[in-house]
Amino acid sequence: MRVPLTVVLPKLEFSYPAVQLLDELWRRRIQSPLLIHEEHLCTVYRQLYMNKSRIALYLLISLIIIVLGGMVFFRSLKDQEPVRVFSATVDRDCAPWDGAAFTVTVEYDPSTKIHISIWEAPDFPFPAAFSLPDAEGQVGNAYILPELGPYTPLTGDVTFQRVREGMPLEGRFSFTSERGERYEGSFAAEWGNQIVMCG
Repeated sequence: MRVPLTVVLPKLEFSYPAVQLLDELWRRRIQSPLLIHEEHLCTVYRQLYMNKSRIALYLLISLIIIVLGGMVFFRSLKDQEPVRVFSATVDRDCAPWDGAAFTVTVEYDPSTKIHISIWEAPDFPFPAAFSLPDAEGQVGNAYILPELGPYTPLTGDVTFQRVREGMPLEGRFSFTSERGERYEGSFAAEWGNQIVMCG
């Protein structure tokens, strides 16, 4: 004869605050310090990876710019012709208003002499550059006056290393005539013995 087996389980009863506490813990399980730390590390690694990619791209672009710039620079040096140095003389002169001035005469070729007049006293302790002729007509002028030929005005720039009477004068010029002829080069000038009285 079988005797039925009956198991009586204890009745578990939870109060409302306990249930609410368990639910709150369950919902906040993802906010544990360990998980927050892992998410922070993932964010940091992601940012580092993106920064490394961006830095690599910038370095590549900079390298390309440097290489292209170097190629252009060295090609320009290769294409440049050496600057010719012309012999010249420099003498005291007078400005149109009878002020102090000086004139450099460059022997450009056997039949061409370039005259560069600066209407200031020949005393420049530092390098100086002039654009000729100036709009106000107060700085100077440059021209060609051949023995057999017309007066030819020139437009351009002249640069002096320094100017002091009695000392060798070095400079560089770049001029263009009205017909488009170009005259460029450097000069080394010695002072002449011409005596000029101005004023």
